[in-house]
Amino acid sequence: MDKRQLLIEHPIGSASPVKMQDKSVKQFVSESSIHLPEGVNDSSILIKGPVQRANVENKNRRIYPRTILEREMKKLNGIIDTNGGILGELDHPDVAVVGLKSVPVVIRKLWWDEQNRDTMMAIAELLDPTINPYAGIAYSVLKAGLPLGISSRGLGSVMPQNDISIVQEDFEMLTFDLVSDPSTHGAFMRHFNANKISEHVDRNEVNNNIKDLSEDKVKNLLKSLSMPW
Repeated sequence: MDKRQLLIEHPIGSASPVKMQDKSVKQFVSESSIHLPEGVNDSSILIKGPVQRANVENKNRRIYPRTILEREMKKLNGIIDTNGGILGELDHPDVAVVGLKSVPVVIRKLWWDEQNRDTMMAIAELLDPTINPYAGIAYSVLKAGLPLGISSRGLGSVMPQNDISIVQEDFEMLTFDLVSDPSTHGAFMRHFNANKISEHVDRNEVNNNIKDLSEDKVKNLLKSLSMPW
């Protein structure tokens, strides 16, 4: 029987956004030596930013050792190379399995930051907000000029050490979800396409698509995605 617990990084509290300078995909890839999967280009709605940090206490009072995160990042990048990406949901569910009905984002690439080598970075792509209501909600946050919080989801155990929990070797990272308040400090994703965000989709299409969700569901999702500052 699997005794590992679901480890998600979404505490109560506030965090400061990490501001990112907009660059085209080609420029960013050239500077960072990152090769995006085929089909991902300047016409996609892309976001980038830090998603996890090793060897540092987060707001859930957990520490993820670098060796464990490095192993899991290699595994996830293998899945990305095979399948083209990893699906993430809008807000953390309380289960390990990713539910297709609430998926707005695809993780396209993971790597260690060159300046801060304990910071895991990512490039992700929003699904089409004109046909996906959850992507439409995430898109509306970007359209307002705000970043999207991102948070890891995984299975594993922790070992208490004073007032801190150390994530153990049985940890398995599953995906990253979009959230309003990530526990990893500065884990906010910003749009970085060369084209302006408003050029990607018809706003009326997005609004009409969001209406397909129940009124209560939309209110709850928008409330959860509202930034704390």
